[in-house]
Amino acid sequence: MNLDPELYSIRSKPLDSIKAHFTKTLPQLGWGKSGAEEVVLDIGCGPGGITMQLVLPLFPQLKKIFAVDSLPNMIKFAKTNNSHPKIEYSVADIEEWSTVEKWLGQITKIVSIHCFQWLKDKKKGFYNVHQLLKTGGEAAICFVSDSSVYKSILEVKKKPKWKDLFQGVDDCVSDGYIYKHDCLYFKKMIEEIGFDVRHCTEERKIETFSSDDEYRSFFASICVLTSHVPVHLKEEFKDDFFDEMLKENGRDENGLPLYGAKLIEIVVKKK
Repeated sequence: MNLDPELYSIRSKPLDSIKAHFTKTLPQLGWGKSGAEEVVLDIGCGPGGITMQLVLPLFPQLKKIFAVDSLPNMIKFAKTNNSHPKIEYSVADIEEWSTVEKWLGQITKIVSIHCFQWLKDKKKGFYNVHQLLKTGGEAAICFVSDSSVYKSILEVKKKPKWKDLFQGVDDCVSDGYIYKHDCLYFKKMIEEIGFDVRHCTEERKIETFSSDDEYRSFFASICVLTSHVPVHLKEEFKDDFFDEMLKENGRDENGLPLYGAKLIEIVVKKK
């Protein structure tokens, strides 16, 4: 998988649903209010925008944020564009224990935003989260269960002009989308690992983008097929993907492009 951090970062502000998670849901659950010194792990930090804008301000008694992503180009971009003395960026993969084991039992809070839908083995990801937390530590994990991005990827792949190009390419469409895994499915999985579940919701969210250019760039950046397209065809592919996304989502009353997805929010505590 190879995603483009510069395209991704064209949308400078977080999605409204994610902003609400950090500014409303987590404070209501007591996050940022304990007065205790926090050691935070941000899993799947991407280019670091959410780490800087939402994770960092949530913890007034912060010792350190370890922000990790499996893609080296994301970490390089984050170090350059979203650096802070209390944030340490590094390459790591929550599915690969050897890359995260140095934090065994040391983390007080874990956050992960729009990362777990990419995991091939989500149970392993949740298990490793459990291992990294201190007893009494908590994790807040948000990920997409059903998205028009997945449907658009599958539709574009079938088009005659693209289908040969993507033969054998992993489209990274989530198994949760294919098998219709819902919030209760993941709640059971997490409880079997040994967590107390404090919060578990699944809700369809609608986001409005400020322009067609922002919409086109952002979704091209999270479509794994984009990096497999030759340079001379890249803009044509982005146009086709934009058209497919727009067909699925439509526009608001002001003509701005919309994006709809089901978002699962889970907050758990290690017993």
